[in-house]
Amino acid sequence: MLILNKRIPLAGLSPELEMLALSIPGFETPEQAKKERVFRIASLSRYTGACYKALCERLTECHPKYPCNSAACPECHRRYRLQMTREVLRLCNKTHKWRSVTLIFYQDAFTDAEAPIWSPDALIARLRRWLKECGFKYMVIGGFEMDYHIGTGLWLPHFHLITFNEEEALNKLRNRMKNKRNMSARKSVISRPMFDTGIDNPEKQISYLFKAIWWRVESYKENKPILINNKSIKPKRRTKKFRLCPKQHAHSLVMMDKQGIQTLTFMYKVRKYGDHLILK
Repeated sequence: MLILNKRIPLAGLSPELEMLALSIPGFETPEQAKKERVFRIASLSRYTGACYKALCERLTECHPKYPCNSAACPECHRRYRLQMTREVLRLCNKTHKWRSVTLIFYQDAFTDAEAPIWSPDALIARLRRWLKECGFKYMVIGGFEMDYHIGTGLWLPHFHLITFNEEEALNKLRNRMKNKRNMSARKSVISRPMFDTGIDNPEKQISYLFKAIWWRVESYKENKPILINNKSIKPKRRTKKFRLCPKQHAHSLVMMDKQGIQTLTFMYKVRKYGDHLILK
């Protein structure tokens, strides 16, 4: 536990990025990011496996002058998240014809036992192929995430993306996402593999794409039926998100670190050059 007694410096960013952070509702402060890093170090230090020890040391030694750049480091990811938000805002500011899209791959869900050998590479390659086949002509960018669903005991991979409002291409992608395997992956539950909305709050919605925390999801039903035009509607199925259980949380950090920030960022027809994004 000696590592927890080491002084962890606060990673302050440039005035430009900190001003951007202040403009985003609910965006974590430097103090909150530091507190989360301390929490993750403590979480990893509970376990004796080499992967946990190595990541624990990496997060502990992270310093503003020589950052670890791990996808599991909340301070390094905070900097990356702000940089990406700034760049996507810059590329999108000439038009309002952008959509926020969530893609959920129910058919690719996997168990805790499968987690150590699971990789998102094939899923990312499939999505990239689908975008090309559906005819997307403009930038598609966002983040890859996984949540653990208590009801099914499965990790569920999904993407949060920003894309231009190409209606025909979006409809083709929606049909791909509604394939039989994806729609019937959960018994007695109606799957919703794709949903999209407009961009009403650009800073908040774009920064959401690049967040780096995986959750435990629990489902429940509303207690009372809803009355609409004097007709009783069955209670809807809702979900709530909580922190992962200790061992799963530690393992999720190892998984994020193993994949890396670049892998967890999905980019189509755009590439990162230094701190900037360039359209292809």
